[in-house]
Amino acid sequence: MSAAPAGPPAPAPYPYAAPDLKGVRLRSPRGLAIALAVLFALVVGTDLFAVFADWNLRSLMERVLADSGSVSAAELNRGDTMNGVAGTLQSAATLVTGIVFIVWFHRVRTNAEVFAPGADKRKRGWAIGGWFVPIANLWIPYRIAVDTWGSSTPFAADGSYRRVRLTAVNCWWGVFVLSTLVGRYASRVYGHAETADALHSAATTMLVSDALDVVAAALAVLFVRKLTAMQHAKAAQGPVVAAV
Repeated sequence: MSAAPAGPPAPAPYPYAAPDLKGVRLRSPRGLAIALAVLFALVVGTDLFAVFADWNLRSLMERVLADSGSVSAAELNRGDTMNGVAGTLQSAATLVTGIVFIVWFHRVRTNAEVFAPGADKRKRGWAIGGWFVPIANLWIPYRIAVDTWGSSTPFAADGSYRRVRLTAVNCWWGVFVLSTLVGRYASRVYGHAETADALHSAATTMLVSDALDVVAAALAVLFVRKLTAMQHAKAAQGPVVAAV
């Protein structure tokens, strides 16, 4: 998978700034997009390791339920340690990737405001703060992504406005939210599991959660690449006046 988003070469510097944004100019998101492609690959790697750890724990609990004497203490300890390591690696990879993603998200949101001043419903600071508002963070970033997507859509060849389907945005956000909710539930179930049957159920839920994380990370890369390419294409067009 190529790390560089497709699209025309970026002008240096970008060709224009919105006149009413007090000097705010376009900044290329390509470097951040490349870094995110690498980081999301790392996230996928840790998630796959977690899937393996979940499957291993689930298999151990199946053996315990069938015959408790068939599983040694050493195997149980290794399974528990593997899950702990997987969780630590996932947390570290997710934290670093999340920080870089929010920086990229704020940059493309700022660029969108230059492309179409006043078109976005929330101030660009929400591209950062919106992720940290309980409950609302399941909706605010999505709306910002939709507005940014619309403002970043390049003009048609004749200078008229055109629409690009929101499939990449909707798929990424839908799986991301589902993965987040299932992950929270899985962590709660695993934290309260004390019996072999409960651990078996928890491992199954964690396996589903980690598999969803893999899909969400892959869709996030597609979203980042597509939006970055759209902004490059629109930046290269300059301040085109849309046809009436």
